[in-house]
Amino acid sequence: MRIQAALVILLGSATAAVAAPEVSVTPKTVHPGDPVLVTVRGEDHAPQGKVGATTLVFFPARTDYQAVFAVPLDAKLGSLSIRIDGAAIPAAVTVEDKTFPETDVIVEDELANPAKPERDRIDADNGAIVHAAKAKGAPQFTRRLRRPPGEITSVFGEWRTFNDGHRSQHLGADFFAREGTRVRAIGSGTVALVRETFLAGNVVVVDHGAGIASAYYHLSKTSVKEGDTVRAGEELGRAGHTGRTTGPHLHLSVRVPGGFVDPIAFFALPIAPR
Repeated sequence: MRIQAALVILLGSATAAVAAPEVSVTPKTVHPGDPVLVTVRGEDHAPQGKVGATTLVFFPARTDYQAVFAVPLDAKLGSLSIRIDGAAIPAAVTVEDKTFPETDVIVEDELANPAKPERDRIDADNGAIVHAAKAKGAPQFTRRLRRPPGEITSVFGEWRTFNDGHRSQHLGADFFAREGTRVRAIGSGTVALVRETFLAGNVVVVDHGAGIASAYYHLSKTSVKEGDTVRAGEELGRAGHTGRTTGPHLHLSVRVPGGFVDPIAFFALPIAPR
């Protein structure tokens, strides 16, 4: 009986060891505004985990389960801990400092220094975009989300100083696009917002599920309505220069749990949906 009990204990210990999830992160060294991919292997159901106050949203992947989170723009330098339920120790990434570029922008005075009614409208517009970009539900994409065509004309995180000295940080990437160029969804999802805004012009937000959303600014026209289901590559509208711009282009923002991230870094992640 003692031998049998010992075997049960040993087998139980081995089973527990095998059941512990294997956690990896990409990349391991990051900067404020970067996306991070968390991959968990050895689980037969979606794991649970957090990074600070941010809850990870896992989706089935070819390597078991994955989730993406944002390194906050105000993240402190040093180690950022990723806690996964069942893992023996937290995973971690190292946050390093980054100096974002700065530029001066000249626009019409009413856009650089809007009056009180317009500032109220800007607050409402920003709230609507952020709310729509907090993606919900299961992933609707079955392949990696695709980068739009076109040369990058303005990078994520750039600080812009407008006519009157007001500064704002660019929470997306700008792609060269001629007026009227078709703007296509970077992945399958549901249209969560179609809105004419003061600064971002005509906006479309697509909820891709799994906490991931994309937003398209300054469109000359929109081709979808809220609630529409779109496939990867489907037309959402046409490029333009509505809102506060200096010329036609496509502004693309990507939001994941934790905040907006650099779209170019996001497209580089080895996301492998099942």
